[in-house]
Amino acid sequence: MVKGLPRLIFFLLAIVLAVYFFYLLKGLMVSFILAAFLTYLLNPIVNAIERRGTPRSYAILLTYLALAFVVAGIFLHIVPRVLKQLYSLEATIPLYIAQTQQIIQSVQNHYIVLNIPDGVRQIIEQRVVILEEYVLQLVRNAVTVLIGLVGYVFKLLLAPVLAFYLLKDLDLISKKAVAWLPVNLRGEITGLFKQINQVLASFIRGYFLVAGIVSVLTVTSMALLGVDFALMLGLVAGVTELIPYFGPVIGAIPAIGLALLESKWLALKVAVVFIIIHQLEGNIISPKIMSDKVGLHPLLVIFSLLAGGELYGLLGMLLAIPCAAVLKVLLCFAYTKVNTSS
Repeated sequence: MVKGLPRLIFFLLAIVLAVYFFYLLKGLMVSFILAAFLTYLLNPIVNAIERRGTPRSYAILLTYLALAFVVAGIFLHIVPRVLKQLYSLEATIPLYIAQTQQIIQSVQNHYIVLNIPDGVRQIIEQRVVILEEYVLQLVRNAVTVLIGLVGYVFKLLLAPVLAFYLLKDLDLISKKAVAWLPVNLRGEITGLFKQINQVLASFIRGYFLVAGIVSVLTVTSMALLGVDFALMLGLVAGVTELIPYFGPVIGAIPAIGLALLESKWLALKVAVVFIIIHQLEGNIISPKIMSDKVGLHPLLVIFSLLAGGELYGLLGMLLAIPCAAVLKVLLCFAYTKVNTSS
């Protein structure tokens, strides 16, 4: 029998049981995901404070205190404005529906005078109706999702608690996990987890900082242009910025759509602003912040996004890239092991 094999089997079995345990608690998966994100975001700050001689528990508490001030500022100044804009959006939906119908009617009036054959006109009218229903349903779904976020308050509050214990015992958990590995495999497996950690850290810290900057730029630009619901549009742009390639386009659609209901000229200005922000993000902001991309081929990124969106919607699209990057690391490790052993 290979030396250390029983311990390795036990370690793999523990991983399987842990995965099954998380599956049973899938209702709280949002809390675990947010806790992992917080751990990756705050761990460098905690380590920096700890290196100055502060005990780790106090370093975590100091970091949480600073985070509490930020969160308090958000709840005092941003959340009330978001809720106000949300209620305003809900109240103005009938107006936007009427304006959308006027635009559709205007389009129909334009192509009627062109003497288009009845069959083609019927097809166009059917497509217009489908598009109208889709837009209206999209607006209703957006409002429902935003209101439904209130139901996640407990899960959001649970995440910092889980993150605290992860931050506090991170080194202990790592040492305990390594101790269960066979001695002859410790170097390889720890190296594998270091690569995974590097990929996840690059994505979470880098992309979230970039998303925050894009969100601030969008809010400021929309407010200066006089577009309604500038704060909500900035939040949407920041969240969708986490989705490579498609994110900037998805984030721009609501803003351009709202501006188009005001005037074509305003919609054009909004589109130009989003192009400028995207160019700044792609050529200046990301290269300065992102020291290392996740290293995936564009085709693999697109496939991962489509698969994640098909399986789990927006959350699946947000998690698709880091999951694909981790899977790539695992496959490369397995491929190297097979080649070296053969």
